[in-house]
Order: sequence, then structure tokens, then C-alpha cells
Amino acid sequence: MKHCTNCGANLPAGVKFCPHCGQKIESVPAHAADDTVDHADDRSTPQLPLGGTQTPRKRNNGTVLVILAVLVILGGIYGVKKRLVVSRDQLAENLTTAVQKEDGNLFLKQFSKDEQKLKFSDVGAQSVVKDMHNHSRDSLSEVGRIIVDGQRVTGTEVKYHFNFESKKVLGVFTSYYLTTRRSPVELTDLTGSGGSVTVKLKDKQQRVSKQQLQSGFFPGKYTFDIQSGDTQGDYWIWASGDGETIDLTLTAD
Repeated sequence: MKHCTNCGANLPAGVKFCPHCGQKIESVPAHAADDTVDHADDRSTPQLPLGGTQTPRKRNNGTVLVILAVLVILGGIYGVKKRLVVSRDQLAENLTTAVQKEDGNLFLKQFSKDEQKLKFSDVGAQSVVKDMHNHSRDSLSEVGRIIVDGQRVTGTEVKYHFNFESKKVLGVFTSYYLTTRRSPVELTDLTGSGGSVTVKLKDKQQRVSKQQLQSGFFPGKYTFDIQSGDTQGDYWIWASGDGETIDLTLTAD
């Protein structure tokens, strides 16, 4: 609807003068009217380039997968380090805890796999922590550090020989542990019975073969129930880990 530019009255279509005030009505070109159309909707629609189509952006899934893979690898390395790597301070702390709590199993775990798998080594380890706990003249809180520093705990029944060593884990991390030397036992029968000799470890009531005696024992005290013919008695040895052969002589007395 058009309006008079002079009085503002509504103008019927096609009139040349305003019927109210007589103002002459000028004609408006058709293309000008088209320009008044609201093109707001056109601005809201993205324009595509001539002769082409718009390609939606893809997420960079490759980067996400790489990040996840790195996190998995780092997590695996951390897990391996936590399970297999023992620092010098951790080794000393474990030894101290083992002695304070008289925990022979924890004490034995601080040694190399060969010592841990040695027959009856758990018996020897238990006797060692008991000996240190009951007889050490050094502070029990310092026992682990003393052993790791290559020194001997004073006041024990025997002077134990432990070696502080290290190894590489995954070629990167350094792990620390202890080693010792086995003490072989040479059994000599002077009872005169002339019969076979039976040896049992009293702690476990298990028979000990001649081969096991000769292969050596982990440091510690071992008590045997030995029978030779009609003669039977208790005998004990105390291995120190120096690798020297222990002579065990059977007598009729």
C-alpha cells in the first residue's frame, strides 16, 4: 500500500493525485520496489563457490589414535618399572622392614632369582632376620642402609656376606638387588655304624639329599635331624654366605 508523501493518507492503486490533499503522486520504478525486499534470509544461507560443492570437515582421528597409543605405551613402561625396578633406597627400605617385622620372605625377595629358588632358602632367610632383629647392636632402622652400603650388621651370631649389585631393566632403568654365596656342607660319619645316613631338615621335616648338602645353603641357621644306623641326633649349621664349605661331623656321643 502506497502513502501520500504530503499528508500520509492511504493511496488507491494507480492514482496520480492524493484524493485528500491533492499532492501529485510520483511513480516508483519497478526495480526500485524489488530493492526493498528483505534479503535477510539470503544472508543466513552460505554461498557455494561457482562450479563446486562444499565438503564437510573431517575430524583428525589419526592424531587422537597417536595420543592414545603414546599414553598406553607410557602406562605400560610405568607398570613394568613399578613391578621390576627396585631403587637403591627402596632396596634398603625393604631390608629394614623385613628385619623390623622379622619377615623372611620379604628379606629373601631382595636377592637374585638364583638365591630365591635355592632349596630351603626361606628357612635360612627367616633365621637371618630373626638373628638381626634380636642381636643387632645397630639401630634396626639403619639395618637396610648398612647392608646396601656393603657393611655388616654388628652383634649378629655370624657375619653375613651379602653383595650389593645392579642390573638394567628394558635397557633403561637400573634395578638393585643382593647376592650371596652358597655354603656347601660336607658330611662326615664317625659313628661307626656303617649304615646309611638319613638327614631331615627339622623346620620342614623334609629329607635332605647328599646332593642338596653339597650344592650349598643360603645364609642362615639350619637344624637337621640325622640318623646313622642306631644313632640319631640333632645337628645344626650356620651358613654365612662366604662360600666356604661347612664340615658337619656325626659322632656317637
